[in-house]
Amino acid sequence: MTIDAYHLPAAVSGFETESLSFAEVTLRVPRVTPSLLAEVIRHLESARERLRKRRAEDIAAVLAEVFRRWRDRTEPLRLAAEAALPAVTRFSQGMVAHGLDLVCGGYRPEAFKDVLEALGGGDALEGFVGRRTPSSRAYGPAVTAHVLAGNIPGVGLPGVVTSILLGSASLVKTASADPLFPALWAASVARQDPVIGDCLAVLTWRGGRTDLEAAVFDRVDAVVAYGSDRTIQDLRARVRCRFLGHGHRVSLGAVGRDVLSQAEEIADRAAYDASLFDQQGCLSPHCVYVEEGGSIGPRDFAALVASALARWAERLPPGSLTPEEAVAIRTFRAGYEARGLAGKDVTLFVSPRGLDWTVIYEGDPAFTPSCLFRTVVVKPVPDLAELASLLRPWGPYLQAAGVAVTAERAGSLADMLGQAGVSRICPIGRMQMPPLTWHQDGRVLLQDLVRWTDVEIERGR
Repeated sequence: MTIDAYHLPAAVSGFETESLSFAEVTLRVPRVTPSLLAEVIRHLESARERLRKRRAEDIAAVLAEVFRRWRDRTEPLRLAAEAALPAVTRFSQGMVAHGLDLVCGGYRPEAFKDVLEALGGGDALEGFVGRRTPSSRAYGPAVTAHVLAGNIPGVGLPGVVTSILLGSASLVKTASADPLFPALWAASVARQDPVIGDCLAVLTWRGGRTDLEAAVFDRVDAVVAYGSDRTIQDLRARVRCRFLGHGHRVSLGAVGRDVLSQAEEIADRAAYDASLFDQQGCLSPHCVYVEEGGSIGPRDFAALVASALARWAERLPPGSLTPEEAVAIRTFRAGYEARGLAGKDVTLFVSPRGLDWTVIYEGDPAFTPSCLFRTVVVKPVPDLAELASLLRPWGPYLQAAGVAVTAERAGSLADMLGQAGVSRICPIGRMQMPPLTWHQDGRVLLQDLVRWTDVEIERGR
């Protein structure tokens, strides 16, 4: 199968292409040069002038319709994604189909309405709002560059969607692990609305090409980047415009003693969170804390999580592993086996089919990042309030906590987790489904990209 894995404004032509091979899938992409990038950005700037004349509500309606089409599994571009993404991303066929449903399900009309309400319904993007002084107007960047990372379809899409709503054109550098989904999505936008489609460019090139990055960074108004802390630090040093970096993050689960009468259901939801996208997202739980004193103990809860992971491996099969990833899992397991042999409070539950999943119960409550790929560490705590001190060293890296507690305890637990550094607290089982308005890394992406102008003089009608 050969498929185009790029999207450019309609006026861009005359470029050379090359091929990227992923098992049985070949992706055709432009050979990116500084001159091509300069041309693309010029066309994006021109197209953006046309986009600025559109009401934000109208743009939101177009995007909502695009995602509605993607939720239809008979949509041609959706079918192309389902056919090619397993080879490109190494996720299983079932995971790709389920993951696309999740990603596209979060972009419904009501979600766009919530985003625009943060800007007063979008009126502030079209003129100064407020009849008296001061009045204010919001301006989005003319062109925003998005540097993506990882292989999860839809990662980085909130930034692209937000940019479009703000009337900003977007140049997307795809992740090397998934150069396909952003291109297919942009193509579907162009089919739905050519004007918006001309405000999108999706290209892929090898990371670290400073000549290409300079050609972009010197011409755009904002850069939104995802990657390792080292990558973010390097990019930040070379970007002179507005820079929004999203680096390494970890997430966790927390289960209260007073809900353990529903332990099997909660364990199933925790296993689902860890199974989605093979635990490779920043919202995937590494560790699940279980409060002691409930109807079952934390070690028994770990056994329930193991059984649930086995069931989810049937429903959403794991993807393929590289040799390096397989070694990482075996090494992680071996480390805990050695601790158990040394008399530490450790119990391992492993997949009978090899490396499909791993659950480790460890009595030491210190937060432990896992090696991912459906590897969950379950730890006991006498009281969930102790998480405040256990998580404090990880504060800058904490992203989400999936919790299961009674409503009476939810408020105090949320405040404690928030003070520890967690930026999103949700029911366990919903960790991979944040709303479009969520505060990723504790920030409002919409506000980070907007520049406001206040007028404090009287203006004629």
